[in-house]
Amino acid sequence: MRILFVDDEPSIRELFQISFGESYELVFAENGQIAFDICMSESIDLIITDISLPKLSGVEFIRKLKEFQKYIPFIIITGNSNIDLAIDTFRMGAVDFFLKPFRIDTLREVIEKAKMVHFDKRAHIPSKDFVHESENSIYILNPKIREINQYVAYIAGRLDSLPNVGNEDLIAIKVSLYELISNAIEHGTAGIDYSQKKEFLENSGDYFNLVDAKCLETTKKVRVSTFYKINSIEIEVEDEGTGFDLDKIPDPIKNPSYNLYSGRGIFLTKMNVDSIKYNEMGNLVRVSRLLTAT
Repeated sequence: MRILFVDDEPSIRELFQISFGESYELVFAENGQIAFDICMSESIDLIITDISLPKLSGVEFIRKLKEFQKYIPFIIITGNSNIDLAIDTFRMGAVDFFLKPFRIDTLREVIEKAKMVHFDKRAHIPSKDFVHESENSIYILNPKIREINQYVAYIAGRLDSLPNVGNEDLIAIKVSLYELISNAIEHGTAGIDYSQKKEFLENSGDYFNLVDAKCLETTKKVRVSTFYKINSIEIEVEDEGTGFDLDKIPDPIKNPSYNLYSGRGIFLTKMNVDSIKYNEMGNLVRVSRLLTAT
């Protein structure tokens, strides 16, 4: 995967090179105009950009790309004072965001997540783990968190062929599917609450192994349903867990210290859909996105 990293601080670019240079092909830019020129002349799979940049800000850079029909997945980095601008970029299709200062290991996880935008829509899923009831667009997952990219690629791939589903829609759908299915697996199937997740990640454990080990101890499934209309797509995700109280989930905007652990998936989903509704129990969520191509 070829990543463009945009930041005007040389020390931050150097840290990124040291941390990710062996794992990915990296390209660097110190301002928004250079970053734009690179995207127009070279092949880039993912952009990671600061918002506060000289010449062209991160927002102006992304907006200009879209004016030229360049739909490249991007991740936003911002300081607390720029959080409103970060929200604006989510409405432009950001895959994820980070508040400064951030931990390299958590950024690494998000980069891995961003790979799902490029996953082959024909991704192979073992039949014992994934059942598609085609007449109702219902998918039954025997959940494994390590298979999340394949789940997302398979479901989104079937939606990609539908009329009026544009590139921006597909990226937003993939982000939403990733977050909703991840939450269903982690909290519904594995039964891990936010405090346990926070403690485990802070101790640098292998979180994916923990989740999948707990999933193996249960027969709980995750059910994903998709509903297509000529001008919108609706997605419903239901798990067999005990649910949760939505009012008790911290808002990562109001509580930045929680943004890596609690409420992040809900926030990211809200930024990519037009409506989101939970049932009273909290184990079923239904989202809707109006298609931009209509």
